[in-house]
Amino acid sequence: MIQAQGKLRLTLLFGWLFSAGAAAEDGPPVGALIDAVKEGNSVVRREAVERLGETRDPRAFDSVVAALRDEDPDVRRKAAEALGEIKDPRAVEPLLGSLRGGDAAVQWAAAVALGSLGKVAIPPLVDALRDSEPSVRWGAVKALGEIKAPSSVAPLVGALFDSDAVVRREAAESLGNLGDPRAVEPLAEALKDDEPSVQWDAAIALGRLKDARAVGPLIAALKDSEVGFRAKLVEALAAIGPPAADALVDALRNDDPGIRTGVMDALASIGPRAVESLIQRLGDGDAEFRRVVRETLLTMGPAAIGSLIAALDHTDWRIRHGAGMALRKAKDSRAADIVAARARSAAPVAETYGERIEKGEPGSEDVLIEALSFAGHVAMARDFVKAGNPLLEEAGRLWLEDHGKPVSKAAGKEHGPRWGGSLSVP
Repeated sequence: MIQAQGKLRLTLLFGWLFSAGAAAEDGPPVGALIDAVKEGNSVVRREAVERLGETRDPRAFDSVVAALRDEDPDVRRKAAEALGEIKDPRAVEPLLGSLRGGDAAVQWAAAVALGSLGKVAIPPLVDALRDSEPSVRWGAVKALGEIKAPSSVAPLVGALFDSDAVVRREAAESLGNLGDPRAVEPLAEALKDDEPSVQWDAAIALGRLKDARAVGPLIAALKDSEVGFRAKLVEALAAIGPPAADALVDALRNDDPGIRTGVMDALASIGPRAVESLIQRLGDGDAEFRRVVRETLLTMGPAAIGSLIAALDHTDWRIRHGAGMALRKAKDSRAADIVAARARSAAPVAETYGERIEKGEPGSEDVLIEALSFAGHVAMARDFVKAGNPLLEEAGRLWLEDHGKPVSKAAGKEHGPRWGGSLSVP
């Protein structure tokens, strides 16, 4: 249908040119096209204006500007597009005039055309941001975003707090497209805008900026957000990518289930870098935080399982312990096999842990902690807490907390093995 309409317009235009004796083998000359812009048939005028834009001939400027005032909105739209192709600096003011009221398609074309004029258009566009007509301010904001010049940032930040929500939305989108870090804080403030559509565009823009400073405000906005906006916030956090990973893991400490769910979704979207950050936190914080870290890792697929298996040989026993705790809950045959193998290996040590504690051999703590992690029980953990060895005490406390058992060092303190106790016996 569109091709047929295009052929019809060309047929009408060339029919007019032939009747005027102006057609040529290489296409119609500029003069003939300029004359065609005055033709009574709007289809001919529209096609002539479009062809004039394609020529990029400066002689076409006045005729195309005149076409901005054509009674037919399609001709006016084509005129705006043509001025964007001709790129004459004198087009700024006429195009600004086309933003005032009228047809939305014409306004859009005029805004895009203004953006194509480059830095020469910036001063008048900045002036236009003070216009009383919202459509003019909107067009100026869009054009400034299209130009992508550093000098556009400050006026666009100002427009982010315009009285008109459509202008604010366009300012947020333009700032996201510019990619300038100066926009991070203003866009973060726009996440609190009264108009939901502005909040959404601010979130999208922050995602495009990929600046870690945006993570905190985006996470804060997750609280009490409606479902659609929450999904957009998660997308923005995921778009920031690896720079957001550490801050997102910290946000798992939040008590708000909505925030926590959104953060987990964002971490899952980031992938390997998020897995690395989560692995490093397996032994941190309180039991609830560690549980959420393990749960998040288990939502991240096979790659996380591989990283957890590798973490069983980490230099930090806390991370080894956390990896083992996570792998026990994993629905993965690799995890089940390796946990079972570690448990078999640790069983003999777990059976004789009391004797080993009594011997108190320097450097034997790691073997004992491994046994507790993979083959331990409540009594063993409590004996660790009371054993008089700081490493074993910490490991026992961690095990009890992660298994939801109360920790009491004082109870029964006189009973149980003591670190190096056998050495004190004559």
